[in-house]
Amino acid sequence: MSVALLILAGFVAAQAPASTPETVPMGVQVELGKGAQGMGEWTRELRTALEARKHEFRMAKPGESAELVVRLDSLGRATDGTPTLNGALLLGGVKRSFSYGFTSVPAAAEKLARNLRRLAEQMKTVGK
Repeated sequence: MSVALLILAGFVAAQAPASTPETVPMGVQVELGKGAQGMGEWTRELRTALEARKHEFRMAKPGESAELVVRLDSLGRATDGTPTLNGALLLGGVKRSFSYGFTSVPAAAEKLARNLRRLAEQMKTVGK
């Protein structure tokens, strides 16, 4: 009898709908900081990578305020010569500066886009 109950419980659990909430796309904007020059490739690649992640992000329309702003400030070099992107993430009243080393802009933009939602969620938690 207990085996039949276990089989029945497994069958019911397998048919139960997933309880994970669907992610609502976050409004995002990529902007250049004051004095940022030579950032065209980064801006294009990051916007393209974010647009491809439709389940996580949607690009803010002109005149609309984005929930998350990615500000690209400058390009530099680390002490070992690695190119770096300097910028900030702005979410509500929370600002998180970053310096991101890279070798390939398209690959690095995709990696940043892939991790951006997690970083934004962490920022939401800190801002509360």
